[in-house]
Amino acid sequence: MRAQQTARLLTPVGLVLLLTAVVTVIATAPQVAANHAKPPGSTHTAVPRIPPYWTVRPGDTFTEISQETGLTLAELQAYNPDVNPDSLYPGQRLNLWAHPPVPRPKPPGPRFWTVRPGQSFGSIAATTGINLSVLEQLNPKLKPATLQPGARVRLRP
Repeated sequence: MRAQQTARLLTPVGLVLLLTAVVTVIATAPQVAANHAKPPGSTHTAVPRIPPYWTVRPGDTFTEISQETGLTLAELQAYNPDVNPDSLYPGQRLNLWAHPPVPRPKPPGPRFWTVRPGQSFGSIAATTGINLSVLEQLNPKLKPATLQPGARVRLRP
């Protein structure tokens, strides 16, 4: 009977000691997960993202650009085969990707032009760079000889 009472008292104490030991081992265990390699096929890499282009600044060289971007000289030359590394000039744009994105097309500009005093179809065509005959075709109801200030001239379809 005495053994049962002793066992009944020691069981909770033993469980507390066991739980304390497990927590201590887990808390002091070395973090080995950081040393594991990424699984094959993982798309996440630690490579910093670089922009698709580099605009050359005064004094830039291929070597400096390579160091700043993390690309090798061979990659930089492969991405820019038509560029002479010995004759870079400020403002020159270099590709930093094998397949850089295509630049967005320039927006078409305004659709209408509001005529101001003294303007004619010819002056509007010269200012906007649109052919005079195209302006006349786009605006069949407007007569060039009687163009009034405030009239709206269509510039594109």
